[in-house]
Amino acid sequence: MGNSYQDAESKAVDAIKKAIPTSLKSSMLPESKGMFAELYENIEVFPKHYIATAIDGVGTKIIIAEAMHKFDTIGIDCVAMSANDLATLGAVSPFLFMDYLACQSKVQEEKITGDIIKGVVKGLQQCDASSILRNSIRISLGKGETASVYELISSIKGYDGYGFDIVGCMTGFVEKHKFKKQKVQAGQKIIALRSSGPHSNGYTELRLKLLNGDFETRAEFKKRYKGRFSLDDKFDGSSIGKILLEPTKIYIKTMAAISKKFNVVGVNNTGYGLKNFNRINENVEFRIDKPLKPQPIFELMQRESRFSDEQMYKTFNMGMGFFAVCSKEDADDILDIAKDADVVGEVRKSRKTITVLEKNNKKILFDGY
Repeated sequence: MGNSYQDAESKAVDAIKKAIPTSLKSSMLPESKGMFAELYENIEVFPKHYIATAIDGVGTKIIIAEAMHKFDTIGIDCVAMSANDLATLGAVSPFLFMDYLACQSKVQEEKITGDIIKGVVKGLQQCDASSILRNSIRISLGKGETASVYELISSIKGYDGYGFDIVGCMTGFVEKHKFKKQKVQAGQKIIALRSSGPHSNGYTELRLKLLNGDFETRAEFKKRYKGRFSLDDKFDGSSIGKILLEPTKIYIKTMAAISKKFNVVGVNNTGYGLKNFNRINENVEFRIDKPLKPQPIFELMQRESRFSDEQMYKTFNMGMGFFAVCSKEDADDILDIAKDADVVGEVRKSRKTITVLEKNNKKILFDGY
């Protein structure tokens, strides 16, 4: 099922690219094409900085928030999805975040919009890198849009009127001289920063393979649930629902602190899992031979879904939420800054960009993106 979703998404993205004239991308830095965040240049207005941009939503993790009737953390996820893409640039200064909140009637009438935006605020408070980078570029919450879309969005029966979707975009600045020092080459070490859980990726698979859908009464959707758990079932000292709703970890400040002293290249382990390394268009192999131990929720998912290691590491972060590629001489010092992290592999010479995972005495190849 996961591959069919990814195939459909690839077709959609390809159609979008073909619809955009090159004139509308003329200010984009070519090196940022296909990367996690796009960079734009305007020498007249910003002679020393590139403008970094990213946009994303939370996906079907929102269904977990609706089913648990807990709305004050999903905004953190919305911020994190864009913030972590910007964090791949290292010493980036987030400047502006704007959101689009589409919702049904109950979300508006019961002022749940306030709870959702409280989560956004919590996320943004984790994104201010100005004190670390010693500049005056502070994160700001720009003008948002709240849309009444009663007929456009559906919701779980029993929670009629509580459907919503949220999307956010973030812009920031990165100094040109710092960005130009970022380079991946053979011999470098790969450090993985631990995730807080599934973050905001792979939730369609998580829901349908783990949950029995007892909260879903819409027949066309309920039949898709093949799991055996309820959201309130106890697991790993908590509950399935609470673990699935754990907010996405934000790596902006950690990467700013690292990049202030060292030259690193960041990789956000978001949708498509380890294939994210392949966005870096260099003739190198990213060899992961000591992956971090995944959290129990991933182990449970693999047992219940019977996914192969390849499927798991191509769909989920598997406990590794973010990667920093650095020189081997700097690795120990970077680990002192990152704290909950470890060296998981290295960069090797290759004739093309490829990622290889060594696990259970097998080599798993991740090619393309």
